[in-house]
Amino acid sequence: MIKIQPLPESRWEECRDLRLEGLKEEPLAFGSSYEEEEILTEQEWRKRNNNAICALDNNFPVGMVVVICESKLKAKHIANIFGLYVKKSHRGNGVGNRLMEGAIQKLKEAEWIKKIRLTVNTEQTAAIGLYKKFGFKEVGVLKNELFYDGKYYDELIMELLLEDAETPA
Repeated sequence: MIKIQPLPESRWEECRDLRLEGLKEEPLAFGSSYEEEEILTEQEWRKRNNNAICALDNNFPVGMVVVICESKLKAKHIANIFGLYVKKSHRGNGVGNRLMEGAIQKLKEAEWIKKIRLTVNTEQTAAIGLYKKFGFKEVGVLKNELFYDGKYYDELIMELLLEDAETPA
């Protein structure tokens, strides 16, 4: 049975390993690269762990999503979703759905959060479909936003106003 929950800071290495796996396995799905993140310090990984929500199968992380709320006064009502990743062995079983449900629910509990935004590579059609299922709307395109392996990629800007949030079937 899959559980969706944050991991305690003491389990930071598991989040790091899952993140690095995602960067290596799906480089087009992330704005960061494996090479940039593999050199981060333990302190940085521990700090990052505080923003992660994990999908656990038998207490072992098989997916994650990162939620970061804006800190500036004029933008405190906005949260950002980053780094959604599910291990290949667990795809197609609703883990991504469960992670998004968990992230959105967490943000709804923070009553001051009114909008969630994210960006997604236009080639990540499964992720785009998942986000649309939850009511995210395309609001713009960032042209040539990522450069990987000699090619430029566009990113969609998507947002969800929490009063418009949908519960997928």
